[in-house]
Amino acid sequence: MPKVNKEQMPHLQKMHTTLKFGQKPKPIEFVNQLEAIDVKIVHAPTVEQFRQTISVFLMNTWNDKIQWDFPKEDVDQTIDELFKYELLPTAMETINITWSVNGMDMVDTTHLIRHRLFSFAAQVHGDRDMRDDRVVVKPGIMANKDFYDRYQQITTMARDLYIDMLDSGLVHGLDTRTIMPRNFEHFYMVRCTIKDLIGYCIMRGDEQIQTTVDNIIAIKLWLEVLKVYPFLKGLVDFRKPDVFYQRQSAKGKTNIFPPNAKNDNFDWCEEQFYHSKGRDEYLGSDVYLKIREGLLSQIDAIEKKHP
Repeated sequence: MPKVNKEQMPHLQKMHTTLKFGQKPKPIEFVNQLEAIDVKIVHAPTVEQFRQTISVFLMNTWNDKIQWDFPKEDVDQTIDELFKYELLPTAMETINITWSVNGMDMVDTTHLIRHRLFSFAAQVHGDRDMRDDRVVVKPGIMANKDFYDRYQQITTMARDLYIDMLDSGLVHGLDTRTIMPRNFEHFYMVRCTIKDLIGYCIMRGDEQIQTTVDNIIAIKLWLEVLKVYPFLKGLVDFRKPDVFYQRQSAKGKTNIFPPNAKNDNFDWCEEQFYHSKGRDEYLGSDVYLKIREGLLSQIDAIEKKHP
């Protein structure tokens, strides 16, 4: 078919992306990453739907016919026993949660997508102009002025080269994006079952092996879940020792940091760790600790109860 003018194609739909070729970019906005992380529940079953799904799925096994309504106290007990793994845990997979997370950098996104049972929709880069995207900076970098100054200069130079190549028309977007540093902000949409969500929060809440970004995403996600389902409180405890780390480190296997106070229950020496001092001893760590305590206080304030 021949190439024609756009006016001859009235059926064309609006492009998904916004064209910015030739536009002067705004100065890069550098933000503290831990303060920029935002987690929201996009969709979750109502409490009544949650209870109906679990009860019908689990409480009919020994019935002669399918029953649709059950006494409230029996449903309460069934839910409690299910999440204690005293009943068939498959029922947890019937509750699907869709959530969004913003404020990640490219490294953080690789941690998220390792969870193979999740479903994802990602923010694109190949045919979306990134010139106005924010940069999310680790507090530890912001706290070191000389390094932070160089960090901003290098990031700005890379972003400017990206724009020059893209606007020239000589290099296409799939190639120009590769010059952009990994510190630009990204968001993801996620779908998972409540069973896998709990596992994610427990794993990514580990304060010895996982990053502070992973920790904050996990805590914020669990807080949002408890706002909807307060009867699940207690299934994730972010103050508990990180048992996997303890087992590994006690054997001398490679880990990044020496134990913090809650994990210091084994013999160790500085030489067995990648860094000789704990994560909380670095400049900027106070930002994480303050945010963490604020979020945990909100979780503490939620009353565990069935409707």
